[in-house]
Amino acid sequence: MFLSRVEINSRRRDTIKALSSPEIIHAAIMSGFPTLGREGGDRVLWRIDELHPSTYILIQSESKPDLTHIVEQFGWPESEQQWESVEYDDFLSNIKDGDIRRFRIRANPTRSVKEPDSKRGKVRQHITSEQQLNWLYEKSEKCGFSLDTPDAGAQIIKKENLRFKNKNNNVSITAISYEGILEVTDSEEFINSIKNGIGRAKAYGCGMMTVSRVIDG
Repeated sequence: MFLSRVEINSRRRDTIKALSSPEIIHAAIMSGFPTLGREGGDRVLWRIDELHPSTYILIQSESKPDLTHIVEQFGWPESEQQWESVEYDDFLSNIKDGDIRRFRIRANPTRSVKEPDSKRGKVRQHITSEQQLNWLYEKSEKCGFSLDTPDAGAQIIKKENLRFKNKNNNVSITAISYEGILEVTDSEEFINSIKNGIGRAKAYGCGMMTVSRVIDG
């Protein structure tokens, strides 16, 4: 597995347009995997990371991408800009039960509401900060980590209401960025959750969790 990062120029007109429409960025990312459609079996997760003053596209994938076209579309091609790709498997395999890790995730918190005369529930967005935080706490129980221990917890750092077109359909999603500290309770389930993503709207830049070691002091 690979974790890749490319900085984008948030002042370019094409970049500004893409940041308001995840469909554009998703299509650009998938173009970086020319054999993916033929071979299949590779879940690609991504998100936008804003680390002031820089903005990045972060990508998690089984195969190593070629991001030349993203530099050309959204970066600084005249500067011979490069991107970073690092192997991720060794880092993930070292995660153990009881580990305390710092995390970041951009997710789409939703719930299923049963409606009269319908066998399937209707997907609804969580609206309030309390609902959105509770969603992540509830997800943690099924995803191999806890936010309820003395050293753990989560906070919302950004909210985005995204409205865009996917083919002929109007799409509206709420993207919430969370940060905090978690405790790993089931390392196997936790690693699977990282690999597969958490929640809905993964094609639109949601569901990808990254973790790092907590450094004292």
